[in-house]
Amino acid sequence: MRLEFEVIKSNKNVYSLTRWCTTSSSSSITNLKQIHCKLIRTGGILDILSAGKLISEIAISNPSNLSYARSVFSRLGYRPNTFTWNSMIRGYAHSPDPEEAIFLFRQMLKGGILPNNYTFPFLFKACTQLVDHNLGFGLHGTIIKLGFEDCDAFIQTSLISFYASCGYIDIASQLFNQSIERDVTSWNALIKGYIKSNRFMDAIRVFRMMLGRKDIRADEITLLGVILACTQLGALDMGRWIHAYIDKSCLKLSTRIGTALMDMYARCGSIDVAKTLFDKMHGKDVRSWSVMIGGFAIHGYAYDALELFNEMNRLGFVPDSVTFTAVLSACSHSGMVEEALQVLNKMREDYGLVPTIEHYGCIVDLFCRARRLKEALCLIKELPMKPDLVLWGSLLVACRANKNMEIGEMVAKEILKLDPHHCGAHVFLSNVYASFGRWAQVEQVRSLMNDKGIRKQPGSSVIELGGDVHEFTAGDRSHPQSKEIQVMLDEIVRLLSLEGHMPSTRDIPLDIDEEEKEQALYQHSEKLAVAFGLINTEKGVVLRIVKNLRICDDCHSTMKLISKVFDRTIIIRDRNRFHHFKGGLCSCNDFW
Repeated sequence: MRLEFEVIKSNKNVYSLTRWCTTSSSSSITNLKQIHCKLIRTGGILDILSAGKLISEIAISNPSNLSYARSVFSRLGYRPNTFTWNSMIRGYAHSPDPEEAIFLFRQMLKGGILPNNYTFPFLFKACTQLVDHNLGFGLHGTIIKLGFEDCDAFIQTSLISFYASCGYIDIASQLFNQSIERDVTSWNALIKGYIKSNRFMDAIRVFRMMLGRKDIRADEITLLGVILACTQLGALDMGRWIHAYIDKSCLKLSTRIGTALMDMYARCGSIDVAKTLFDKMHGKDVRSWSVMIGGFAIHGYAYDALELFNEMNRLGFVPDSVTFTAVLSACSHSGMVEEALQVLNKMREDYGLVPTIEHYGCIVDLFCRARRLKEALCLIKELPMKPDLVLWGSLLVACRANKNMEIGEMVAKEILKLDPHHCGAHVFLSNVYASFGRWAQVEQVRSLMNDKGIRKQPGSSVIELGGDVHEFTAGDRSHPQSKEIQVMLDEIVRLLSLEGHMPSTRDIPLDIDEEEKEQALYQHSEKLAVAFGLINTEKGVVLRIVKNLRICDDCHSTMKLISKVFDRTIIIRDRNRFHHFKGGLCSCNDFW
C-alpha cells in the first residue's frame, strides 16, 4: 500500500485507490483509514469530490463501517454535496438501522441540499425495511412535486418495487404500465410483487409478456421468481417449459437456479426428475442437499431422505438448521419416532446446533401422527421456549383425527388464549360439539365466529392441463365445464358405490340428513378437480392436483378407489405432503 499512497494526486487516483481497497481484501477498512489519514495530511480531505468518494466507499463497504463513515461525514467542515448525502443514506438503507437513512434525508433537506433521482430509491429501500407505508406515500408525493415521477426510469422502478413489496400490487402494476422505460429490474419487481401477494398466475402472465419483448432478457432473479410461482401452483408443465427455455437460451444453470428447479419438480410431484437433476448438478451447496432431502420428505420417502443425509455427511457437507428440519420432517411423515429422536440428538451433540421451535414442531407432529398424543402434549409443556400456534395446531389436528375430544378441547382453549380469532380452534370446538349432536353449542360457537368476523378458509384445488391452471373451490359451479363435471361426479359416485364405498359423513358438522351430507362431500374441491381431469385427459395421463388444506378422510378413500376404477395415477399435494394414488392404494399408507 505504501507505493499507492504516493499517487494520490488527483480525484481519479483517490477513486481508483478506494475502489481497490474495498475489493482487494477483508482488511479494506484498514486501507481506507490509511487513505483517510493520507488525505488529511495532504489536504485532499478539503476537496469535496475526494472526500465524497472516500465516504461513499466506507459507507457501502459494510454496515459495520457506517459509524466510521458517519464520523468522517460529520467532521468535513463544509457542506457535503448531494452525492455524499446519498452515499450515507444508501449505506444506512441497507443496514440494520434503516431509520437513520430517513433521519439523514431530513437533515439533508434542512441543510438546503436538494435530493436527486438517486436519493429516492435508497429511501424507498429504507421504507420497505421499516414497513413504513405512510412514509413511502409521502416520499412519492415529494417525487411528484419535484417532477421526477414521469421522467426518470430509476425512480419509477423503485416506486414499483416499493408498492409491490408492501402488498399494494395493483398500484405497482399501474405504475409499471405507466412507466416510460421498463428494464429487467422493473419487470422483476412486478413479478416478485405478484408472488408476494400469492397471485402466482399473474406472475407467470407478466413473465410471458416479458418474453414477448425483444429488448428485455430474463436474468437469474426473473427465473427464480417464475420458478417459485410454478412451484406454488404445482404447475409442472409451465415449470418444464421454463426449464426448456433456460436450456434453449443457453442461460447458465447456476446452483441457485438448479436448486429452484429441483424444488419445483419435487413439489410438483416429479420427484424422480428432481433427483436426476440433483445428481447432474455441479456445485451443490448445503441448500441443494436440504431441498432434495425435503423433497423426499414430502413424498414420504423417509429412507431415501435419511440415506441422502448420510451421504451428505460422508462428502463433507455440514448440515444446517434447515437440513435437520427436512430430515425430521421425513421421519414425521413415515412415523419413524426413534430415528427422529436420534437425529435431534445428533443435531445437538455432533453439530452443536440448538433445536428451534421448528425442529420440536417436527417431533410433536411425529408423536401426533403416531397417535402418541400424551407424549406430544408433555413435550409441548416441557419445551425450553414458549409453544406457538403451530405446535398447538399440530396437536389439535391430531386430536381431531384420533377423536380425542378431551385433549382436543383443552388444546383448542390454549390456542384461543394465544389467538382469540384462531379459526381452526373455533371450528374444532364446533366439530366436537357436532360429533355429540350438541347442535345448540355448535350454533353458539358459529355465532361467536360471526360476531368476531372469523371465516373458515375455503378448500381449493388446482389442476394444470396444457399449461393452463384451473382452480376449484368446494361446491364451485363457476367453471365453464361445470355441467360436465357434475355429470362425471355422478358417474364416479355410481361406480364407487358398486365397489362398496360408503361416504364418511361423520366429520361434517352440520345438522342435516345423511343424503345432504353425502352431497356436500362430493363437492369437495379435489373431487371437482379430479372429475375435470378425467373429462379432459386421455386414459393413462397422470392427474396432478394441489390442495390448500389437508385432504379429508373421505376424499382420501375416494381417491384410492378412483385410481383403481379408472386405472389412473392421481398425485395430490395437500398442505402437509404428497399422496400418490395408484391401483387403489396410497403412498402414505393411510398415515397422514
